[in-house]
Amino acid sequence: MAGVRIRALAVTTTLTFLLAHTVGCAPSAPPPQPTKADLTGTWCGSSGDRIDLRQDGSVRLDAISDAYLFHVLRDLRVTWTDEYIWRTYFDGRRPASSQGTWIFSDYEHEYDDDYDGYQWVRLDLGERTAAPARDQESPERYTFGDGLLVSHDGNGFELLALDGRPDEEWSSRFTPCAGGPARPRALGGPR
Repeated sequence: MAGVRIRALAVTTTLTFLLAHTVGCAPSAPPPQPTKADLTGTWCGSSGDRIDLRQDGSVRLDAISDAYLFHVLRDLRVTWTDEYIWRTYFDGRRPASSQGTWIFSDYEHEYDDDYDGYQWVRLDLGERTAAPARDQESPERYTFGDGLLVSHDGNGFELLALDGRPDEEWSSRFTPCAGGPARPRALGGPR
């Protein structure tokens, strides 16, 4: 009788091991492809920012956090102080909101195909002209905007402000606000 129990326990253990490893290795479905309709709505940022992507192609940013503003203005902030940037490009005031246009696009670059195949939300927040008393090395005009990587976290879409390449860290993460874009049912596991 003891031999039967040992064999039953061995068979059960073997089946459990095989089942656990087979389920763990099963391929997951690819994340769904986003559409402009999936992205239209209000997105809440990890630092309290809000981005309202409207169906007509307009965009409004509200409650722009220091973290996201640092990301958007990183080209200027490498060299100049915040006070200089606000005085030179923003009439002396740190921008708390902005508006402009947005498009949903794929990225294709003739020299850097590491980005190919990703979808992006491109924000164009206009061109800022420098004040007459600008430092001669600072740009006379600065294009204010960003490219947000569209990702899927297994539950729905998210927008990521990247610090570098798509496989590197993000500085701000935007998810749908209550009443924002619909979060589609996940088609597969997390990516």
